[in-house]
Parts: sequence; structure tokens; C-alpha cells
Amino acid sequence: MVERNRRDFLCNLSEPGKQELLQGLKRHDQVLLRGYFGQADAAEEKLEHFVSAVFSADVPAQLLVKIHIQVMDQLAAQLKMEGHSTAFLKDYRLALVEVMARLTERHRNAMAVDPSSFQPTRSPETA
Repeated sequence: MVERNRRDFLCNLSEPGKQELLQGLKRHDQVLLRGYFGQADAAEEKLEHFVSAVFSADVPAQLLVKIHIQVMDQLAAQLKMEGHSTAFLKDYRLALVEVMARLTERHRNAMAVDPSSFQPTRSPETA
């Protein structure tokens, strides 16, 4: 299990730190996508590395989806410039689904291990 340090959370980083983290996640996603349909062991390792990085930085799901879409758009533009079809890129949505599923599982397991870390928030209406 990956240890999480609140100082490393995206929301707690300086602006340059945030930009560095986001660029790193884009690079990780590119590497993941390049190898996703390749060798199973290598793809598994890349997938776990990416999920660990996202989990450790507490990256919001909406931002993760945005990063994936940006990477996909860049890949589609590159393929079009090279005269290749982009039809197969729809299959790469599976990578995002798998990342989200593993991230959800990682959060569920983290809460099960340390239930005291889960503190429900109260809305102003119920306080």
C-alpha cells in the first residue's frame, strides 16, 4: 500500500509543484497508453505506477479525466498529421476505466485500513 502524505497532495503544492505534478501525470498517462495493449506484465506495472502516483497526490477524478482527454487529443492530432486512422483510440477509454476502478479500490482499501481517517463532512444545514 502506498503511504500518503498530505503535503504531497495536489491541493497543498505550490503552483510550480502543481504544474510539475500535472506534467508528470500526463507523461505517465502517455506511457501507460503506449503500452496498454502490449505485454501484459509491462502494462500492469505501468498501470499500477500511474494509479499509485494519482492516489499519492490525491488527484481529483475530474482532473484525471481531463488529463486523459488531453493526452488522447494530442495522440489523435499526431496520428492525423501522420495520416493514420484514429478509430482505434476509442479502445483507449478502457485504460481510463481501469485506472478509475483501481483508484476507487485503492481508496476503499485505505478507508478500510484506517477508518479513523474518514471524517464525514457536515453541510452548514446539518451543523
